[in-house]
Amino acid sequence: MFDKPNYRVNRRDVKTTERIAMAAVGKSMLRSQKVHGVETSIMFAERAPGYHTSPHMHDCEQMNYIVSGEIYFFVDGRGYRCKAGDVMRIPRNKTHWAWNRGTDVAVVFESHSPPLRDRGGDATPLLGPDDPSNVTQMSNILVKVDQAEIDAIEARGIAEEEGRQAAE
Repeated sequence: MFDKPNYRVNRRDVKTTERIAMAAVGKSMLRSQKVHGVETSIMFAERAPGYHTSPHMHDCEQMNYIVSGEIYFFVDGRGYRCKAGDVMRIPRNKTHWAWNRGTDVAVVFESHSPPLRDRGGDATPLLGPDDPSNVTQMSNILVKVDQAEIDAIEARGIAEEEGRQAAE
């Protein structure tokens, strides 16, 4: 029998971690599972009500699929209210943050390309024998934004999104 490349894993076999998010405001806990290849990573994330991160950026494009709940993403000075079934893109090197203002856990599948660095080393690598063993991963970089500006962006974004929803 030949050895097959390690290109598949079942999510139930991926380690689950729970820690304060790297860019967290206060004690914003992030429960997640991560897998990565050479060019992409996927994170299955649960963000509890009140979860809020600080402005940050990374040199990778991020695509979010909202599985359940709702969560606001603030990107490049604008707010986006995302609900189950929505897909939210965050372009690489754009300042952004997230806030779960709802009463339910927001479950989000995130993809990062190139892969986002795994702080705890808990990501499951899906690599074959011809893939590099040391995959280049990008890091979150905190961005200093005045709190008054953050508050203004959030207030404007929430008002726009709630007004748009009321019009629909």
